[in-house]
Amino acid sequence: MVIDKKKLESILVKERVEFSKTEKIIHKYIIENPEQVIYDTLNSIMTRLHVGEASIVRYFKKLGYVNFIAFKMDIYKALQEISIKNELPFVDNITNNMIEVIQKTKASIDMKAIDAATDIILESKQVIIAGMGTSHTTALDMFSKILRVGVKPIVINDSHFSYMYTAVLNEETCAIIYSFSGETEEMIKFAKNCKEKNVKTIVISNYANSTLNSLADVFLKTNGFENEINGGFLCSKVSQIYVCDVLVTSCALRNIEKTKKYTQDVTNTVLK
Repeated sequence: MVIDKKKLESILVKERVEFSKTEKIIHKYIIENPEQVIYDTLNSIMTRLHVGEASIVRYFKKLGYVNFIAFKMDIYKALQEISIKNELPFVDNITNNMIEVIQKTKASIDMKAIDAATDIILESKQVIIAGMGTSHTTALDMFSKILRVGVKPIVINDSHFSYMYTAVLNEETCAIIYSFSGETEEMIKFAKNCKEKNVKTIVISNYANSTLNSLADVFLKTNGFENEINGGFLCSKVSQIYVCDVLVTSCALRNIEKTKKYTQDVTNTVLK
């Protein structure tokens, strides 16, 4: 989705404000990355921009916000408002968004990362696929696809079970973790638990500068956006599924005959 930065700025900055040098850096990042900011924490912005918490707090207060949460809520509302006003008719908008997100996801595919992820999956005796909320539905889609290429997967979406399960994992297992923001608290803890057990992790996320990416052995980038009103939810899912298909196809192409056999076995079992 193309964001009108001037309109976004006019919504967030309600009156003329003089920013310090550091505050200008913060402001530039927020206006250029509003979709990321929705999922950011204060710590992630501090780390990314190399600024102090006090500078960020002063920036929000200059704009009239009492805290970071209130500011993020206004960004979210602003994105929806801009989308509704500027991108009608909505059917054409959704169609164009779908096409655009596939093209952007294709352009960002790192085949070296795909090959590395393929190696990890095929060398593992079991694959754990994890995702919370809407990312869990994509994890289920990955499960159904990767099962057909002879991989032994399980899907987890309960944070408590995921923590329990890591207690019995070892280096013969790998994990595929879905998180749009890369900042999902439950998935971060799960990834850390995997690291402690020498479980290799493949993270599929929209943001490279995320906590989950810093914990990943392999990072695969999506290019979706989340805006429920204008089809952004589906665009995010389409981007995830696209990366999923690329990864599963890469696994399948390593051994076509084996893939054909497992696919036929799965089909025969379902049709019984």
